[in-house]
Amino acid sequence: MSQTLDVLPEPPPGPSHTTPEPAPEVLRTPLVFTGSGAEYFRIWAVNLTLTICTLGLYGAWAKVRRLRYFYQHTLLDGSAFDYTANPVSILLGRLLALGLLVVYYVAFEHSAHAGLAVTCVLAGVLPYLLWQSNRFKARNTRFRGLEFGFDGSLRDAYAVYVPVIVIAFGPAAAAGYLLGPKDDVWILLLTGLGFLVLPVFHALFRQYVQSNLRFGDARFVFTAQRTDFVQVWAWGLGATFAIVLFGGFFAFALAAIGAVILGKGSAAAWVGVAFTLALMWLIFLLLGSYFTARFQRLVWDKTRVGSVALHCDVSAITFMRIKCMNTLWVVLTLGLYRPFAAVRLARFRLQCVSASGLESLNTVAAGAGQSQRGALGESAAELFDMDVGL
Repeated sequence: MSQTLDVLPEPPPGPSHTTPEPAPEVLRTPLVFTGSGAEYFRIWAVNLTLTICTLGLYGAWAKVRRLRYFYQHTLLDGSAFDYTANPVSILLGRLLALGLLVVYYVAFEHSAHAGLAVTCVLAGVLPYLLWQSNRFKARNTRFRGLEFGFDGSLRDAYAVYVPVIVIAFGPAAAAGYLLGPKDDVWILLLTGLGFLVLPVFHALFRQYVQSNLRFGDARFVFTAQRTDFVQVWAWGLGATFAIVLFGGFFAFALAAIGAVILGKGSAAAWVGVAFTLALMWLIFLLLGSYFTARFQRLVWDKTRVGSVALHCDVSAITFMRIKCMNTLWVVLTLGLYRPFAAVRLARFRLQCVSASGLESLNTVAAGAGQSQRGALGESAAELFDMDVGL
């Protein structure tokens, strides 16, 4: 007796049986920092000694040595960056910026008319100097033998920078002209009111600079909005107000308790002053750390270089902790820990940045940007290059 087994065919898989394929994982290549505190300590010690001995004139050469060390120890996909600036250009830019600042304050001491005239001159000169500074920083940064570039026009520089200069310096100039240079309270008040709109102009600054950078013929694309910058400023200033309010109440309570325990003599006053200074230092440290970390993440997460996408996962809390520990060690070592602190902070900030799509960098053409200038244009650019350090 034979037995037959009927094997039924399996039904074809329907839409409910399909398994979606996982999205391909984006390969990110992080920045790597290979510097060490011991190596940088020697550079820092020489820079500090020579800067003091030359009454600050060696500062330009010290800046080049410092930046060159950090650039050359920053690697992306195994290749290091480089900084090729001429220290003489930096020195000339610093002297010019210092001269303009001195003239600005001396003019108001002389007469209100002179102060107003100098303010107008600054409003006309500073955008050009800042434009030159942006070009200088970009042209002297190299990666894989190819320099970066800045293609922002001078006309756009004036459109971006002049309103900020007028708002930042205009109230002080108007107060000095109308009320006299000795009325410092009104000058400070009006200057502070002018700075309230700087979050918006900060966004305009960064959009102007970041959107006009290029690497070879690969242009930077910056997609951050002004509201992104305003939001960071709002959170930071709101937290600062809360800390100041709570700290002020605590300082008042501490001073009252100190007056009861120590009496109404100078000891209680010194306790209040010391606590106030410590609170101001803490606020400055925390606020600076917060803004640095948040703006670093905002800028690099919203930046692309051609087909290369940049990413940043820096933590503001970790950044604050490193800054606080660095400051503590610098104070305990009477400043000798500064180079080690700089290396530690640089390693943290750099290694939080990564890039994806690096294979497209191999196709970046180097000849396009260089061939457009020619020998005469390159010589003229080097002649007028400067970094005003603003």
